[in-house]
Amino acid sequence: MTTESSRAAGARRVVRAWVGLCLTLLAAAAGLRAAPAAAQEIMPYEFTPLPAGTNLALGYYAYGHNTDYSIARGPTFRDSGLETHIGIARLVHYDEIAGIRGGVQVFQAFGGLQDARIGGQRLEGAFGAQNIGLSAFAWPYINEASKTAVIVVGFLNPPTGTYDRFAPLNLGDNRVRGTVQVGLQQGFGEQFGLDLAYDAQFYGDNDRPFPGGGVLSQGTTHRIQAWANWRWNAAFTTSLGYTGTWGGEQRIDGILTGARTEIQRIRAHTGYFIDPTLQVGLELNHDLRAVGGFKQEFGAIVRVLKVF
Repeated sequence: MTTESSRAAGARRVVRAWVGLCLTLLAAAAGLRAAPAAAQEIMPYEFTPLPAGTNLALGYYAYGHNTDYSIARGPTFRDSGLETHIGIARLVHYDEIAGIRGGVQVFQAFGGLQDARIGGQRLEGAFGAQNIGLSAFAWPYINEASKTAVIVVGFLNPPTGTYDRFAPLNLGDNRVRGTVQVGLQQGFGEQFGLDLAYDAQFYGDNDRPFPGGGVLSQGTTHRIQAWANWRWNAAFTTSLGYTGTWGGEQRIDGILTGARTEIQRIRAHTGYFIDPTLQVGLELNHDLRAVGGFKQEFGAIVRVLKVF
């Protein structure tokens, strides 16, 4: 290859990289993938079938320190970062219909995205609410003798969140999302247990992804989650977990933006019941790999749960 052709090829790579970055920044207006605390992200013992009539009130605070921003099939921008601060209010009601145990729940997340930059380019932060989460769930199979419970959960997220098409970052995403989740809780003896889950999230189109118009679409996101739990006593538990997410490629008018949802995350959790109706929990997590968005170097979630 001649020197001129090598330079031309290098120039084309640089142009493609910056085009990818520009498209990614535009796609960010559809809802930043780094925002944590998705309702479908389970914590240990999430699938425990509680008696009909039980209610839970839960409050969460989720912090994320994000660094490198990578474009799918493109470069990784090292001089990048984002700080996320998210609060979540959640209410859960358990019931029983025709002998099948289940319930309904509602989530509302809000918070801020701060100190954002991609490739050294600083972005204006955002504050507001994410889309509300509406959910129903049922256990088609419960075997108390073998400590086995299988659950099916549905989620719907209408576009109620804070959204500004002229802003580079948003908490809402101006589109409907729906998720189907299947989970398994399996106990082994009095102390050890597993929580396993798979979910698929489907996205409607965003017809206002940025000021110039266009339509943003996104492929289905798939996720698997696993927790290995150890109950030290009736009040204190510890858990180690893993979450793997893939798919979710974004397009604007059919053109790939470089944004997707490919994450491999390790998690650790501890929970303690102060009394039989009040629990506090702490999760720490770290992304082993992230493609198509920010990599979360460190994350922490504090949860308070009240039974009533």
